[in-house]
Amino acid sequence: MRRTKALCYIILHASLLWLYIIRVCCGNSDMEALLKLKSSMKGPKAKVSALEDWNNTTSSDSPSAHCSFSGVTCDKKLRVIGLNVSFIPLFGTIPQEIGKLDKLMSLTIVQCNLTGHLPKELSNLTLLKHLNISHNNFRGYFPAQITLNMTQLQVLDVYDNNFKGRLPKELVQLKQLKYLSLSGNYFSGTIPESYGEIQSLKHLNLAINNLRGKLPASFGKLKNLQKLMVGYVNNFKGGIPEEFGSMSSLQVLDMANCNLNGHIPKNLSSLKNLKSLFLFMNNLSGNIPHEFSSLVNLMALDLSYNNLIGEIPESLSMLRNLSLVNLFGNNLEGPIPSFIAELPNLETFQIWENNLSSQLPEKLGSNGKLRFLDVSSNKLTGLIPPNLCKSGNLERLILFNNYFSGYIPRELENCKSLKSIRISNNSLNGSIPQGWLALPSLTILEAYNNNLSGGLPSLNATPLGILALSNNSLTGKIPAAMAKLKSLETLSLQVNHFSGDIPGEIFDLARLRELNLSSNNMSGPVTNSISHCTSLMSLDLSNNKLDGEIPKEINHLQVLSLLNLSWNNITGQIPQELGNMTSLVRLDLSHNNLIGTLPTNGQFLAFGDAAFAANPNLCLHPPLSCPSMPTYANSHGSHATWWTSIIAASIITTFLLSLPFIV
Repeated sequence: MRRTKALCYIILHASLLWLYIIRVCCGNSDMEALLKLKSSMKGPKAKVSALEDWNNTTSSDSPSAHCSFSGVTCDKKLRVIGLNVSFIPLFGTIPQEIGKLDKLMSLTIVQCNLTGHLPKELSNLTLLKHLNISHNNFRGYFPAQITLNMTQLQVLDVYDNNFKGRLPKELVQLKQLKYLSLSGNYFSGTIPESYGEIQSLKHLNLAINNLRGKLPASFGKLKNLQKLMVGYVNNFKGGIPEEFGSMSSLQVLDMANCNLNGHIPKNLSSLKNLKSLFLFMNNLSGNIPHEFSSLVNLMALDLSYNNLIGEIPESLSMLRNLSLVNLFGNNLEGPIPSFIAELPNLETFQIWENNLSSQLPEKLGSNGKLRFLDVSSNKLTGLIPPNLCKSGNLERLILFNNYFSGYIPRELENCKSLKSIRISNNSLNGSIPQGWLALPSLTILEAYNNNLSGGLPSLNATPLGILALSNNSLTGKIPAAMAKLKSLETLSLQVNHFSGDIPGEIFDLARLRELNLSSNNMSGPVTNSISHCTSLMSLDLSNNKLDGEIPKEINHLQVLSLLNLSWNNITGQIPQELGNMTSLVRLDLSHNNLIGTLPTNGQFLAFGDAAFAANPNLCLHPPLSCPSMPTYANSHGSHATWWTSIIAASIITTFLLSLPFIV
């Protein structure tokens, strides 16, 4: 009995000792592999701190030290089963030692700037279920043979690399594959029909490659597929196979920008689980199928930039879950159906560049969720609906190139969510809403070519970058508070009735690139504070009542390419300093009262006489074109001397005539 008991103890201790030896041995093996990975993956551009906790300083004391490395997961036997090294700029390669981590079940190396070819030793990772090497710079042909022994692989993601060649047919052998992304590479040729045999697939992304040929009808066999993406850069022949209507589990169908033509198959309406349908930027023609009314789960519909005709089907009113409707860039006509305003979840409605007519639905925006509205470049008429910003969510209001009329609704005055307002080329009247130049998020306000009147509303510090209000009937002065718009890059107020001086504060706007105040009633001089606005590239102050001289400090504007001061009352001589402005390619100083001789230095040689025409006292080509009796002169110099001589002669003549006549 004692001998039996002792034997059991011996066996137990031996087992524990053997287990310890295995742990130490295998742990050290994995440690060595990880250290080799670190050495190889850290290229010359890698940060010194990258993977800094991957070291073997404590390995002699603890066989589990490698299990505490960042991104490393071990099992109970201290074998590495998970490795996640992501979003670290390493710039190196994956070494062949990766194959020693033969217990790996998950390998994730994302966005590390790794390059080179994938080592064939990856084929040793037979237990791998998850392989993600996306967002790197791996190149060459994808070594599909490494996957042949990965019989448990469920996820294969090589998105955004530099792989080339044909799509690997070997992947058809992976019977448990659920997620396959080969997009964002340079794969070429056709999509294998055999991909329709990967029945386990739920996610298939082949977009952004150089694929050609026809879309495989065999995809209709993928009954478990939930997401299919094959567009962008790919250039297929033919249209959408009708068999695609058989992918009964499909939730996302993205076939945008891949040269598809023909009509949209009506049997896509059989995809009852579809939530997103993206077919934009193709050559699809015909009508929008009214059968789409059965896609009751559809949330996003984008058919933009095709050749679709006809009207927006009334039957789409059944799609109560729609939050995005993009139909722009087609040839649609007729009115906008009233049901659009009744969609309870609508956030984005973009139909620009069509032939749609009539009015916008009066209740549009009443659901309180509308964020993006773009109906530009149609034939729409009537008033702007008042409830577009009912709950303060509207960010983009784009209505230009239509026939809208009437006042801008007061309800939009304090729509603080607005980032972009583009309502140009309409027939809107009334004043600019009082709160618009104080909206906290507004970056663009374009309302040119309307019939707007009144003055500029109160200004406040906002991120406004473009303010374009030209070709209206706006009046009053341009406020000095314009300097509050620190982000302003474009200020276009031409062809209005603004008056008063140009506030010097405008030239303190450090980002201002374009300033156009032409065809107004501005008066006073061009202030020398213009030199502060060194970012200015285009300055047009023509057709006003400006006077004074051209400030010589204008030569500080080293990027100015257009300067137009024509049709004013500007006097004095043309500053020689303008000739040093090498960036200046367009200059117009005509129709003023400039005097003196035209400078001939530097950039002046590039401008013809038309740039200086209708300045009667300006000497263009001395001495032939110099006026013999200038009508304007300074109080000093030869002109003053000439007039002094005339006056003196007159006085002497009068004196002589008063003397007695002597025989």
